[in-house]
Amino acid sequence: MLLKNVRQWARLQWNLWNILWRYDVLVERAVTIKYWRSVTFGKQCTLQTAAYIYGSRGGCRITLGSHVVVSSSCMLLGEGGLSIGDYTHLGPQVVVTTQYGDSRAEMCTPDPVRKYAEVRIGKGCWIGAGAVIMPGTVLGDRCVVAPNSVVFGSWGDAVSLAGNPARRRG
Repeated sequence: MLLKNVRQWARLQWNLWNILWRYDVLVERAVTIKYWRSVTFGKQCTLQTAAYIYGSRGGCRITLGSHVVVSSSCMLLGEGGLSIGDYTHLGPQVVVTTQYGDSRAEMCTPDPVRKYAEVRIGKGCWIGAGAVIMPGTVLGDRCVVAPNSVVFGSWGDAVSLAGNPARRRG
């Protein structure tokens, strides 16, 4: 078991080395990137402490534009495809997920049925701490999502959202 954990640690370090070698990214302590080959970064991105990016095994792309900030303890689950526009800032503990389970299928199995829907976040968006961006969500440019909001659906440019489920605010 120890050898398995050491191998996994070495793989994750190799992933970070490959990201740092290829892209202009500031990576702070304890950042994890899995399936790094599916992840691309623009210029001067920041991945703060304990950020977790799960790329795609199925060929979908995870694209972060230039000057994107992924704050501490964020989780980006990009198996279904994810794009984040330039100058977007994700606050601490934001979760962006592109996958969900099929509740009509057998759930007590080692290989449950999963479904995927791409998430697109526009340029210049601010996503507040603890917000959850659900599969299939599309946010236009310059959107603001209040802390702890749960966002579903498609939203245009310059929309402010708050609540669970998130609704347009004043």
